[in-house]
Amino acid sequence: MNLRPEKGVSIQMKRIGLIDNLVDINNFLENKFHTATAAEVMTATGGNTGNVAFVFGTRKMLKNPVTRIGWGWTPEVVRQRVDHLVVCCANQIGPHADLAGWADRLEQFGLPATFVGLGAQADDFSKAPTIPVGTLKFLEVANRFRSDGGATNIAVRGDFTKGVLAGVGTASEAAGCPSLMISQEPALGAAILARQPEKAFSQVVVAAGNPWHGPSAFVESLLVEIVERFAGTYILQHPVSMLNVAFGEHEQLPPDTVKRFLAVYGERFDVEGLFAWYRQHAAVFVDVPNWLRFLSRADCVLGPRYHGVALGMQAGKPGYVITIDSRTQELCDGTGIKSLPVAEALQWDADRLVEFARWSADDAMAFDANRSQKAVICAEFLRSNGLEPSDHLTALAAP
Repeated sequence: MNLRPEKGVSIQMKRIGLIDNLVDINNFLENKFHTATAAEVMTATGGNTGNVAFVFGTRKMLKNPVTRIGWGWTPEVVRQRVDHLVVCCANQIGPHADLAGWADRLEQFGLPATFVGLGAQADDFSKAPTIPVGTLKFLEVANRFRSDGGATNIAVRGDFTKGVLAGVGTASEAAGCPSLMISQEPALGAAILARQPEKAFSQVVVAAGNPWHGPSAFVESLLVEIVERFAGTYILQHPVSMLNVAFGEHEQLPPDTVKRFLAVYGERFDVEGLFAWYRQHAAVFVDVPNWLRFLSRADCVLGPRYHGVALGMQAGKPGYVITIDSRTQELCDGTGIKSLPVAEALQWDADRLVEFARWSADDAMAFDANRSQKAVICAEFLRSNGLEPSDHLTALAAP
């Protein structure tokens, strides 16, 4: 579908109502972040600071005028202010999330809707996750609110999620993650390779994982060693307990939580040492521009957090994701970002983990080929939904 008007004909672009999982984020960043508690940061960022990456990327892809709205807005007000909904999705296909509420609100809003970045959550690719009845209802309702009867309005992270949805009769487009499109550099992989220092990496940023995630928790001890030996920073995204430690909120940490942290980090710390180490090395970001600016200082970025690593690539740095499940592996496969399974990472030492962050010519070429392809897919997906891709996205999709 081509929305460009014929010569001499003027059309008004649809007004987009953007729904994301951030809570009053602009006001939070400007007025509250500097004194916020860990719990308040988690609330503002939808439970994971990495959410700001794909929301930022989604906005970068849209040329239409955008108003941020919420699921709780009055339907009459929504219909007055916008013509079309764009929903920033996450890993919401699985037994952990029931989207019945989304289905009800979509019916009440009664507007065409487009969904971006939806992903399935599973331990691996061998078995599709169970989908709750409410989420099946959401998929049915979403299909009814297509803007074009012949085009899907659901963009998913990769082929695994596309297959899961196809299994329940829902068509989708495998478009990768919107965070892939943040940088304006058309040949970003080549630029990363060209700027990569020839000497050994000396400053490494770690996208910290989760001490509560059983299969990957004990990689944190290796990541701590990397931070200490390579002038590193330990960037936190989730869960709230990690931010509690970083913010010095001792009273928010039950004894069992402290015990778990000390077990995960091995014999490196006692309780006071743990708080002191976080105070020295941990960092938290709730906006993409400042996050990117900080990452631009590093030699490379690595860790189990996909968006924390993906932002490193958008800042022009090499690196890789330590994949912990189907979600992180699909994101890497769908965006061309280098990856290493956590089971393998646990067998390596710190030096080898850091050296693996170095990109080869093949890594850069594969990343750029995938990114160019995904830019084309994203642009065509938006057009097929009656939306205008941004000049930024159109340039990335140009041959």
